[in-house]
Amino acid sequence: MEQNQTQPDLSDDIAQAFEALRGEVSLTCAAVEGLTAARERMPDYSVTLAEILAAQKSAAGGIERLEGSPAARLSPASLTKEIVKAAADARAEDRGILQQYRDAMSHSIGRLDGLVERGKTTHEQTRRLTWIGAGGLAAGILLWSILPGAIARALPASWHVPEWMAARTMGMDIHHAAARLVEVSHTPAGGIERAGTN
Repeated sequence: MEQNQTQPDLSDDIAQAFEALRGEVSLTCAAVEGLTAARERMPDYSVTLAEILAAQKSAAGGIERLEGSPAARLSPASLTKEIVKAAADARAEDRGILQQYRDAMSHSIGRLDGLVERGKTTHEQTRRLTWIGAGGLAAGILLWSILPGAIARALPASWHVPEWMAARTMGMDIHHAAARLVEVSHTPAGGIERAGTN
């Protein structure tokens, strides 16, 4: 009877062990399936990793160039001296360029002043020439109106220059002009003029 009691207990233990083993196997299968599914859902980082690697190489090359530059080998005091010297050279070059521009502007301003003065002088000369021309014209007109009469009176009377000038002024030949003058001298207006002249 004791054997019968131990027998069912042993078969129960075995059944429980198999159940536990089945549960563990099932958990293991589920874990393996989950890992496989997680691996399939995992994104491909190879492109991003390649870009990061290229950026690292570029940065490393830049650092190597910086380490190889002469400025990196200088002490802070030497670097400060080099910076001050470069700044002084740049300022000297800027001063030279500014001086060139200043000289060019002074030259241009001098030329403009000369042109303005020349323009003023030309304007003044034109104004003077205009006044001289107007004065000369007035003097010529005055002289032309006085001089022929004076010359005509100074010439001998036998030349009849005043009579010729009167005929020319009237637009007639000398005989018609003389007849016209005689005719006008007998009119009342002509008589008044004669009376006034006597």
